[in-house]
This record gives sequence, C-alpha cells and structure tokens, in this order.
Amino acid sequence: MSWIDYAQGLLEKSWLGTLLGITGIVIAVLTYLWTRRRTSLAYVYLGEHLLGSASDALPPEIVVQYNGISIPRLTKSILILWNSGENTINGEDIVAKDPLRFHVRGDGRILSAVILKSTRAVNDFSIPKPPDGDVSEMEFTFNFLDKNDGVVVEVLHTSTDRKPSIKGTLKGLPQGFRNLGQFTRPKPQKKTSGKLRSIIWILSPPVMAAGGFLAAVYGPRPAFFLTNPDSGLFFYSFLGAFVGMWLNNRFWTRRKYPKSLHTEALE
Repeated sequence: MSWIDYAQGLLEKSWLGTLLGITGIVIAVLTYLWTRRRTSLAYVYLGEHLLGSASDALPPEIVVQYNGISIPRLTKSILILWNSGENTINGEDIVAKDPLRFHVRGDGRILSAVILKSTRAVNDFSIPKPPDGDVSEMEFTFNFLDKNDGVVVEVLHTSTDRKPSIKGTLKGLPQGFRNLGQFTRPKPQKKTSGKLRSIIWILSPPVMAAGGFLAAVYGPRPAFFLTNPDSGLFFYSFLGAFVGMWLNNRFWTRRKYPKSLHTEALE
C-alpha cells in the first residue's frame, strides 16, 4: 500500500478530525496566552511576630518602646509588589481621593515601612512619612511600572495580623492589587533556563492532550462513551490539554515574583 493510500485511510478515520480539532483549540489558547496584554498588579507577603504573638500581647512586666512609644507587640511583614501584566502602569493614574496605601487591621499601628529592594530607581517608588506617626495606613507612590517592575517593602507594625493589605484605586484597574497569598521561602535548587521554561510551557498542554488521547484509545472508558467513541476522544484530549495549562499556571506563574526582586531578606 502506497503512502497516499495510507494517508487517505487516516483521513477517513473519525478520530483524526477530533484530534485535529483538539490541536487547533490548544494552539488557539496558547496563542492567546502568549500574545495577550493585561493590566495587572500583584503582591505576595511573608509575615512573622518578632515580639508577642497573634493572640497575646507582651506581658505587662515587659515594656518595649519604638521611638519612645510603648508597643504591645512587634510584627514584621515583607511584601513584594510588582506589575504582573504586560501593560505599563503610570503613577498619574492613582486616584487622589483613594490613594494606594498599606493597611494593617484591627488596632494595629504601622511603625515603619522601608523599601528593601526595587527593580529600577527610575520607577521612583516612594513611601512618604505621614505627619501623624500613629497610623494604621501608609501611602506609597511611583512614577511608572513596566512589566515585572516592582519593589520589596518591609513593614513593621503592631497588628496581630501578619499580612497587611494594599488599598487604593487606579484608573483602568478597579480591582487594584491582586493578593496572591503567602509565598514560601525559596529552597536551594538548580536554576532552570528561560528557554527550557518556555519549551516546557509550550509543550506541556499538547503533550498532556496527546496523553489523554492515547488513554481514550487504549484505556478503559465509561459506558456512556461506548455509544459514541468520538466523544470519549474529545473529552480525554481536551481534559489533558486543560490539565497541562493548569499545571503551567500552577507551577510557573502563580506566586512567582520577578527574579530581579529577590533579596537575602526573603531567604
């Protein structure tokens, strides 16, 4: 049998059209993810109680002062905030009536907020000191933030909550900063090159889709797929592609702050 007859035989198989359809969907989704341009700000945090605890203040026999002010406890929170989208965010878009600010909950007070590291000095990220030292919120400003531009900020405060929030409004970004949760201290590991990460990011969805396709062809299938085999091929292939994209998002993007913001304070 010639290769032309073989190719025609393949084209006559119903599952081939299903597989090509799945491949087209995966390529379309990956193209969208690769070329999309988002406006997004995100932050992660790490907090610990240096003195006192979340439930109890310091014993009355122990008096701790900060700049002459007695404090019930001392909490340190480190926040990493950055432009997690592709579009540039301008500081002039900060709404004057609702400025960007760090906020601690309850009866906590912010004692200080300092910048440990910034991606670029030209971003002009600053934290003006408030006229009143006894505050639960502290404003911050910046000139602009390109993709992956950001800062690492250390906030000392007296709140029982170890995670300050970020409040404020930016034009075109009504949701404000996205809280991606607490990050874990990085463990020593082998560095993965950018090219290798890109290859894994591109190939994992189609590889998982192919795995789902093979599972549908050679593996057991539920009874409701037996009447229409094509539906089983489509379901398993699409499920594999979805799992591949979810793994990409889970392990390669979520809670991953830019490497340029890594500092010894995070280890």
